[in-house]
Amino acid sequence: MSEAFSSQLGMMLIALLLEIPTVFLTGLIAIPLLRSKKTGRLEWRIGKRFKTDGSEPSMGGVVMGLGFALWYFPAAAVYDIKGSITQNSRGDLIFAGIYVIIILCVGALEDRQRRFIGRPAGLPLLPEQLLIFSLSLVFLLLISEHRSETAVLLPFNLGFINAGVLYYPLTAVFMTAAVDVFKLHFCFGNDYSGAVGGLVEFTGGLSLLTVGLCCEDVTAYGGSLIADLGAAACIGMLIYTASPSKLWSGESGSMLIGALFAASVAMSGMELLFLLAALPQTADLAVAAFNHVRYKKTPLPQRGDISPRRPLRIVWREKGAGDYAVMLLFLTVGLIGAVLSFIFAVYAEGFLFLVY
Repeated sequence: MSEAFSSQLGMMLIALLLEIPTVFLTGLIAIPLLRSKKTGRLEWRIGKRFKTDGSEPSMGGVVMGLGFALWYFPAAAVYDIKGSITQNSRGDLIFAGIYVIIILCVGALEDRQRRFIGRPAGLPLLPEQLLIFSLSLVFLLLISEHRSETAVLLPFNLGFINAGVLYYPLTAVFMTAAVDVFKLHFCFGNDYSGAVGGLVEFTGGLSLLTVGLCCEDVTAYGGSLIADLGAAACIGMLIYTASPSKLWSGESGSMLIGALFAASVAMSGMELLFLLAALPQTADLAVAAFNHVRYKKTPLPQRGDISPRRPLRIVWREKGAGDYAVMLLFLTVGLIGAVLSFIFAVYAEGFLFLVY
C-alpha cells in the first residue's frame, strides 16, 4: 500500500498541475458565455468571487469536462498500462472517455432543459435511465475483451461469486445508480436552494481519489488514470463552484462525476467500491429516502419550506451548519469510506492476482 500511495501521490500532483490551470482558464471563457444565455448580455468578466447577484449560470460540468478531456484523451492514447492485472488496453481507456463524455452531454441537455428553456421536469426519466444503462452496458461489453472474468469478489474471505452473463447487466445497473446518486447529491430537481456550492465536486474528488489509490494498489492503472484526472478536475472546479458559487456544476457536472466514478470502479475489478468509495453520496441519499418514508407513514407538522425528502446535507443545514461545515462533515464520512475501501483493496490484491 505504501508503494501504491507514493505512486498515487506523484500521479495526483501531475494531474493537479495539468487540470487546475486548464479548468481555471476554461472557466474564464465559459462563465461569461453561459451567463449570457441567462441574462441576455455578454460581459467578459467573472465579478467578485465571493459575491453573487443571481446571474450565476449552471452547466459547470461542461467546463470540468473540457478540462478533463483535454488531458485525458492524449494520455489515454500514449499511456503504458504497465502490465495491469485487469489488462485494460488503450482502447478500454478511450471507450471509458467516450462513455464519460456522452453522459456529460446528457447532463448538459438536462441543464439546458431545466435552466435555460425553463422545463423543470427536464428530460423524460425513463428514456434517460435507459440511455445511461445502455451506455454502461455497451462500455462493459467493449472492455470485456480484456477482462473476461465475470466473478465478483466478496468481503470477509467469502471468495468470489460468479455472475456469468448476468455480470454485465447487473454491473450496468450499479453504474447507472452511481450516476443517479451523484446527480441527486447535487440537488433534487430544479431547485438549487438545497444545493451546497462545491459539495458534489468536493465529495466526488474524494471518492475518485479513493478509487484511484485502490486501483494503484491492485495495479489497475487504467482505472487509476481516469480517477486521478477526474479528481483533479473536480478540485480545479472548486475555484468557481465553492460556496458562494460563481458557476453551478448542474446536472452536467454531477452526472460527469458519477460517470467518472462508475467507469473507474468498473475498470478496477473491485465492484464493492460502488458502495464503499461513494459513502458520502449514498449516505446523503439514504437519509433523504428515510425522511421521505417516515413522512409518508406519519406526516409531521413542518414548515412549508422544508421538503419531506431532506437529504443529509439539508439536515445538517437545519442544525445550523454552514456550507463549509457541511463539506467538512461529509469529509469525515468520505474518510470512513476511504479507509474501508483501502482495507478492501489490500484484501482484494491477493485474490485478484489468483484470477487474472
